[in-house]
Amino acid sequence: MAGAAHPEAMAPPKKGATRTAPPRMPGSWWGAPRIRTYLLFGATGIIYLLAGTVVLRLVWALGNGPDAWDYALGSLSHPLYLIFHALTFVSLIFVGVRAFGTMMPKMQPRNGPFPPLPAAAVRGLIYSVWALLTLLLSLVLSGKIF
Repeated sequence: MAGAAHPEAMAPPKKGATRTAPPRMPGSWWGAPRIRTYLLFGATGIIYLLAGTVVLRLVWALGNGPDAWDYALGSLSHPLYLIFHALTFVSLIFVGVRAFGTMMPKMQPRNGPFPPLPAAAVRGLIYSVWALLTLLLSLVLSGKIF
């Protein structure tokens, strides 16, 4: 493991006319309009990590035989798991709306053979495709089709 860096290691070769102040967080940081949304968007990663461990647990149980699989599936009906799945669903909707509704219209190519679509049209197309895929996957998983 390396030792601590010298305090002047990143200093400019010649002192400037004014000293720089040490970095400080602004007093209004928690009150900034979008900071809670940014923090919530980042915190959803923890939920996805936990959801991934649930999936790994199910895969592990699947490899241990039918009894372990039945026990693992039965444990998913516990109220804490139901709350966790509801939280996972809400965080998925939040991230999807934020990513597709806010960022996607801004990421359209500006220089191309076609003019960029209006942001409302992009959102409408994305939400329509999202709704159709959700319906299709729901029908497949329920056994109605395929």
